[in-house]
Amino acid sequence: MADQWDLLREAGLGSGFSGTWVECGNPEKVAAVLGADPGSRHDCDLATAMAHYRPMSLTERVWIGRHAEGWVHVLTISGPPLETGNLTASGLRFLHFTTRDSGVDPLVHGDGATTGTLDRRPGFGDLLVPEPGSWIEPHMARITLPEMPEISRWGSMTEPEGLPRYWLEVHLRLIVAVTGRAVDQEWVGDTRALYTIPLAAP
Repeated sequence: MADQWDLLREAGLGSGFSGTWVECGNPEKVAAVLGADPGSRHDCDLATAMAHYRPMSLTERVWIGRHAEGWVHVLTISGPPLETGNLTASGLRFLHFTTRDSGVDPLVHGDGATTGTLDRRPGFGDLLVPEPGSWIEPHMARITLPEMPEISRWGSMTEPEGLPRYWLEVHLRLIVAVTGRAVDQEWVGDTRALYTIPLAAP
């Protein structure tokens, strides 16, 4: 299996991205729940969508489509990290995380009623620990953890390495365990729908 982060970085996402995996078989439903403007829809591959890549800009654009059977992926191309409150309000389970240059935010998961995070605890044995009884707990138990870096370092502040790279890899492996599919070359080449999410009224 190709390295998932290498594929995402090669696609141009090295400066940060926000990814959300939603348990739903209908990408259009997910787009509607997130408040995407249906009139802005443009079906395209990731390379075309990346022409709008501007992390943390004012215009929020998302690339939405099927990830695996029963799962939809939402990739934030521009704008702030995706707000997931509407997914919970609609009873949808999801996994969500954001990378910001060299940092990786904690993974947020929702079971359709409540949300939680994949906790980061001190020590090498239990660095990433799901809440006891959470729906992701059995999936975490099934994944093979990557090798812990010998030295925690933040590098050049341009992309994750050291511990942030470890967290990113755990997040991606958990998503494979839950959804049954990794980010691969076919995934990168798939056609999905690019939408704009209008700014919420003040």
